[in-house]
Amino acid sequence: MQRWIKITLAVAALLAILAFSLNWYLGTSDEREPSLLAYAANCAGCHGDSLEGSDEGPALANRELDHGDTTPQLIASISNHDLAESPDWASTLPPYTIKALALYISEQRQQFPTIVQSQVYRLPEGVISSQHHEFRVEHVADFASGPYSMAPLPSGDILVVEKVRGLSIVDLEGNQSPLIEGAPRVWGEILKVRGSYVGLGMMLDVELHPDYENNGWIYLSHGDRCQLDCTSLVPQSMVRVVRGRIHDGRWQDTEVIWSVHHDHYTVVPDNVAAGRLAFDSNGHIYVTVGGKARYKNLHILDTPYSKIHRVRDDGGVPEDNPFWKAPENRDESSSMHTVWSYGHRTTQGLAADLVSGSIWATEMGPRGGDEVNLVQKGGNYGWPLYTEGLDYDGEPITIGEDLGLEFPFSETIPPVVDFTPAPAISNFTFHRGDQFPRWQHDLLVGSLRARTLYRLRIEDGKLVEEEKLLDSIGRIRDVEMGHQGFVYVLIEHENGGSLVRLVPH
Repeated sequence: MQRWIKITLAVAALLAILAFSLNWYLGTSDEREPSLLAYAANCAGCHGDSLEGSDEGPALANRELDHGDTTPQLIASISNHDLAESPDWASTLPPYTIKALALYISEQRQQFPTIVQSQVYRLPEGVISSQHHEFRVEHVADFASGPYSMAPLPSGDILVVEKVRGLSIVDLEGNQSPLIEGAPRVWGEILKVRGSYVGLGMMLDVELHPDYENNGWIYLSHGDRCQLDCTSLVPQSMVRVVRGRIHDGRWQDTEVIWSVHHDHYTVVPDNVAAGRLAFDSNGHIYVTVGGKARYKNLHILDTPYSKIHRVRDDGGVPEDNPFWKAPENRDESSSMHTVWSYGHRTTQGLAADLVSGSIWATEMGPRGGDEVNLVQKGGNYGWPLYTEGLDYDGEPITIGEDLGLEFPFSETIPPVVDFTPAPAISNFTFHRGDQFPRWQHDLLVGSLRARTLYRLRIEDGKLVEEEKLLDSIGRIRDVEMGHQGFVYVLIEHENGGSLVRLVPH
């Protein structure tokens, strides 16, 4: 009987994952297609199928545009029909179609690949020249499956998490240890859909305690999966954070640091959960949870979804959390007392600014609206009512309106940096170290779709420099400062994954 129960649960899990995967696959077969159709119908006759231009109209790619090529500038150019003989698009096309055209043109100009193309890995060769430094990219290690996160150790070794395998250690020579036994379980029913893993029970982020050298604590987030004790017979999961220590290749001393009631576990796969971790200068740990639920639950403070949570390093809840309640006044299933900020879509990156002590996050939008945010106490970041992006079908985002959400834009916190069109930004780090001194305190931000490593310089809350350090390298999952001040980049690709580092020339 026990064996049949396990088989039944495994089949149920696979069916749930498959249903989500098919819906995701069909909904994103090529997120540019609606805009491509709009471009073909309205623009290609003059500007060429590939934006190469023709006798009827100028090229829109491989040259500077007269009126700029940011998304707002392209929207203005299309709406104002700069060429006297061009149609009056502002009166014939809805605003969201004009925006979709602008996004498509911008994506083509930046040579954004399709989802399938983004899986290709290419190690740059030779010396790369950037605005402030010349550098080379060195290969460190390869992985059998998709890596998600890493944590450089003081010794120079690096802890690496593979979503569907678990935790291991890569040494200075690039040798990978066996998987660390005793770490949170990674479940077997994982599907790979167009290069991305989809499942319930993945391992996610890894972070060292700020005083790791003295206490040895390592923090892991993972998709905690419930089977027989779920609110449904179908297996479900939810982000959970544990800490432990590694002794003789084994994970020991496990303690649960952050978790939620099983009422909030869902069948939505862990690949949209994010589960990023970061410590501030006061020893609090922050946890990101993406939209791992139905849309109607995202903006409810009692639920954990689309929020950043904050607890002490031992799991205690600080009383200065913005929505803290005494234990006797809490609902059993509420997670509101740990919420630090809300209105986030999918917060794929989280890091502390060690100079100011502040927490920053990168947020993946829909088709447009990727954000770099300064995370503020009690802040409302607007999703799903406000976004700079469009839906993948080219239509405007109406989720917030459909749910009846009502709050003015003035009550939300706008991003410090907006990426529209969206490169699918992922995790990031603040640069520190002596190898690249003129990058000091800049943000090094990875991306998935664009396969690009960005360098951002932010001063007084404004972006003052933006540069692509690496382009078309692969899906960048994590960026960290490592041994001797080298920059380490963790890449997910069609053959599994790779770890590389940037070294000065």
